[in-house]
Amino acid sequence: MTIWSKFSAYSEITARKLLIAVLAFAFIGQLQAQEMKTAPANGMKLESQLLQLPQTDRVPVPAKNTADELQGGAASDVIGEGDQLLITVFGQPDLTADVTIGESGVVTLPLVGTVEVKGKTATEIAAIFAKKLEQGQYIKNPRVSIKVMQQLSRTFSVLGEVLRPGRYPLTGQISILEALSLAGGVSQKGEKSLRILRREPGKPATELQEYASVKLELDATKLAPELAQKIQPNDVLFVPQQKNFYVYGEVRRPGEYPMEDDLNVMRVLSIGGGVTDRGSVRRIIIHRKTESGELREISAGITDKVLPGDVVFINERIF
Repeated sequence: MTIWSKFSAYSEITARKLLIAVLAFAFIGQLQAQEMKTAPANGMKLESQLLQLPQTDRVPVPAKNTADELQGGAASDVIGEGDQLLITVFGQPDLTADVTIGESGVVTLPLVGTVEVKGKTATEIAAIFAKKLEQGQYIKNPRVSIKVMQQLSRTFSVLGEVLRPGRYPLTGQISILEALSLAGGVSQKGEKSLRILRREPGKPATELQEYASVKLELDATKLAPELAQKIQPNDVLFVPQQKNFYVYGEVRRPGEYPMEDDLNVMRVLSIGGGVTDRGSVRRIIIHRKTESGELREISAGITDKVLPGDVVFINERIF
């Protein structure tokens, strides 16, 4: 092969390589230009999608339609007459409602109308409201929150001989002993027992029946099962005033004393310090008031029973 032929072949190969390189650069440049044109549109679309997401860094949104800010397990408590609810829909301040449950148990909520809430929990009411808003196509995926502002339907009362009688909110489960502790404990005039008054189902709130009587016997080592039982909404714990008896006359320690179970005259004489040298166990009189209010004098022996309010009087010897 001549030198010219070799040069021509080399030139032809070089030209082909240059043509391929130019075409490759042109294709790459076209792709970059296309990406630059579409990038702003895609960026705006992504930003638009982000704006449609809940702004969790600004407004705390719960994962579910739940009743928030409730303490002591109140979120699981049923709603009843007299309770006050604050209902809010996140992102919709116009739908905020402050309602009080009436006797009918029905409330009127924005857009959806009347809703029966009595006997339901705050979580259930929030779910019902959210469902009605979505079914009515008012709001897509609404997030409803309910805060119990006041829950008068879940209260209990401690009355009688306690240091702080009154009505207390029933948050969660509270035992009889815890209820007495909230009321400051039993006063010195209180009886060592209490009565539990409870409303029967379907009865008005003013009609209470005695449910049980519990003795207030505290043990440093263990808690009596009666004191550990849980109270129910609208229960009334009543601590009566301590019942007393009186002993006077020829005893060494006359005065007023608290009643005891199965109290008789012999025990009264023992509590009073015994009969003096001038006293006679055969001349004992019990002064007792009857149901009609009359005062009776009863000649008593040492085995006779003594009732609350009795006045036991020991007379002097005749000789």
